[in-house]
Amino acid sequence: MPLDDKICMDGFTGALLAVDSFDGMVTVLHGPGGCRNYHTFMTTTCYPRRPPKNFKKYAHRYFYWTARIPCTYMDETDYINGAEDKIEDVLDMVKDVDGGMAVFIKSPGAALIGDNVSDVIERRGYSGIAMAIEESLISQPFSSSYDGTVRDVIAWRRPERGRARKGTANLLGLPITSRSWRDSLSELEKILSMCGVEVISSPGAGCSISDIADSANAELNVMVCPEYGSRTAEYYEKAHGIPCVRGPDGAPVGFDATESWIRAVADAAGTDPSEALRYVDGHKRRAAETIDKLVYNQRTRGCRFAVHADSSVLLPLSKWLYGYLCMLPVHLSAEPGEDAACMRALGEFVSSRGLEGCLSKDIAKSGAHFAFADGQMAETLELMGSCRKGIGMCAPDLACCSFIPKPVFGAHGAMYLLDEIFNGQ
Repeated sequence: MPLDDKICMDGFTGALLAVDSFDGMVTVLHGPGGCRNYHTFMTTTCYPRRPPKNFKKYAHRYFYWTARIPCTYMDETDYINGAEDKIEDVLDMVKDVDGGMAVFIKSPGAALIGDNVSDVIERRGYSGIAMAIEESLISQPFSSSYDGTVRDVIAWRRPERGRARKGTANLLGLPITSRSWRDSLSELEKILSMCGVEVISSPGAGCSISDIADSANAELNVMVCPEYGSRTAEYYEKAHGIPCVRGPDGAPVGFDATESWIRAVADAAGTDPSEALRYVDGHKRRAAETIDKLVYNQRTRGCRFAVHADSSVLLPLSKWLYGYLCMLPVHLSAEPGEDAACMRALGEFVSSRGLEGCLSKDIAKSGAHFAFADGQMAETLELMGSCRKGIGMCAPDLACCSFIPKPVFGAHGAMYLLDEIFNGQ
């Protein structure tokens, strides 16, 4: 599977999922029905929500009994004459459904015909409850489109800055496509509370309308993955003067990066990180005790691994597997939308150890024992025999069905990854 043949999720998908990450908002797809099906499945998989008792409200012709991402179902006539009547019809309908807030996103084809959804919204007097993303986002990377859409939604709601609440933060850059993102959110909230920092909102990860309003009063922003939060952080800093702190080693993946992330946040907040560091150390000791009990406790030494992930995950994961488990990277590559600082650090890491060759190999021919990627790619590589074990880190993931927490970030995330590695040999 050469990476040139890999079809990555694009900015159109990123925008749809970003809006659907907000509680109390309806994502309206302005386009043909064929563009709806996969994305309805994706958002339901990433952010499942039990449907309400009154499911009949989704019997409307734009929902067609499916609760997520209603669609205007444009046809050939609409492409010729426009579909403003359908936009008006949807506006009258969504104001009474699931929180009453709606964000319209155009399909790539609909973006070409000239329907100005924003004008229709303004003309009908719905500017307070609806907005439109007018630009075509399909050519953007998934991560930057996700981030930009989250920023646009927050800017539309215009949260007002009051008095900054001491010891509070917004958690940015955690997408709902990350495996077990809600467990990651709980883990990171727990860690930050040990640092004396209360998370009051998590834009892009289950954030409600009231959370958006409260977010402007945070003392600082804490970044998880900069690819999914840098633009949002810039908005908060320019509009409300809220600074953002990020881990020096990328996202908090693995014990080492989680510890450096904790220290960076505590330093920015002026708090004591010792309790949070003891929490991580407790998981490290438990991991060491478990490994020591194994008959062949050195069986990861020299194992080859490949990673294809967002750059802020790629960097700490690669360094941790190499340093903590003595595994050797044979393929390292980033999803589109890379963070420049993480890629520079990755280049320094591989060059200082003479591993430059791992940046150019085909992942399917790298000879990796373990492949870390999105669930679909990891499963495919394992089925092809290109690796011994494929470990999914994010969506798309058709094979994943988990009844227990399997976060990627924080101390629990490190334990999940160790469990996958040691039980996948």
